[in-house]
Amino acid sequence: MKIEYTAPAIHCEGCANSIIKSLSRLSGVQSVETDVEKKKVLVEFEEAQTSDAAIRQRLTLAGFPPETD
Repeated sequence: MKIEYTAPAIHCEGCANSIIKSLSRLSGVQSVETDVEKKKVLVEFEEAQTSDAAIRQRLTLAGFPPETD
């Protein structure tokens, strides 16, 4: 499954790298892509191993809380 998140706190490539590093450690996450300009994070993951809620929590703990849609 793929979900795109908007994370307004993303300001630079350093932020993007922190997000990638943090989410990549989450079990079930297959890939993480970031777009600093659009403040977007695209996460591909296995639903059997993690969830949208877990990804949102990890983003928030890393300092990049996603907007709720």
